[in-house]
Amino acid sequence: MPGKNSGLILGVDPGLAGTGFALFAEPNLVLSCSTVVTIPGRDGARLLTITSHLRALLAENPPAEASIEELFMGRNATSAVGVAQARGAILNVLEECGVPVYEYKPSQVTVILTGYGNADKSQIGRMLAAQVKLPEGKLDDHARDAVAIALCHARSRRFANASLRAPRAGLG
Repeated sequence: MPGKNSGLILGVDPGLAGTGFALFAEPNLVLSCSTVVTIPGRDGARLLTITSHLRALLAENPPAEASIEELFMGRNATSAVGVAQARGAILNVLEECGVPVYEYKPSQVTVILTGYGNADKSQIGRMLAAQVKLPEGKLDDHARDAVAIALCHARSRRFANASLRAPRAGLG
């Protein structure tokens, strides 16, 4: 099912309360981005909401690859469990659909986008807006993070491809 020839990258910022999705096309175009907000209640129903949205997104615009944020263990263990549940459900759907998945730590995304590992959210937002054409209107943090994760993967992939094509210097 992956759109191997499409070159589209799906960026995912996982969360149980809100999951951000972004479809990115080279060179610097965000085709769409959205946040699925779930209603507090049973976790199973919330995960079903997230995966149903993801399946519809994959059916409409099959990406060649997906990029997702790795689990970040902050101070709130309860929210980390919810993020882990959402990640698991999302990874399951992507695997079922045959979409290759690449995972990035939040610090990797920050460095690749800004060149500085300790950049704050506003710095990341400014760098993101300078590097890609974002959809009109205000983006929430989840959608913006999904765009950042997709862009991070596009930059990483471009760098990896360039390094494979670069001539190797002799060691003499």
